[in-house]
Amino acid sequence: MNNIITIQLVSKKEIYNLNLIYRKKPYYTNILAFPYNIFIKKKTLFLGDLVVCDEIIHKEAKKQKKKKTAHWAHIIIHGTLHLIGYTHDNKKNKKIMESIEIKTLKKQNFKNPYTL
Repeated sequence: MNNIITIQLVSKKEIYNLNLIYRKKPYYTNILAFPYNIFIKKKTLFLGDLVVCDEIIHKEAKKQKKKKTAHWAHIIIHGTLHLIGYTHDNKKNKKIMESIEIKTLKKQNFKNPYTL
């Protein structure tokens, strides 16, 4: 089976507006996930869209003293997990999601983003 996602880079203004419109959250965010999970052809599942603000990701990486590539990897994995149904809306779900992020990043030779 093939899984497809799209990634769109947007400005801070655009991510703010999308966060306000779709999540009713009046603030900036680094990524938004819009899940679809529909088959677009046999054995090809479109998971959804990731909308990313590269300006925010770069500022976060600098502030958190992380390499940009490591932070990008983390945010894309985080968004993809949202596309397939994971959430961090409570302590239990947050722990599960972070554990998957850490394991997935480790497989790609990135450090645990929560202990840097």
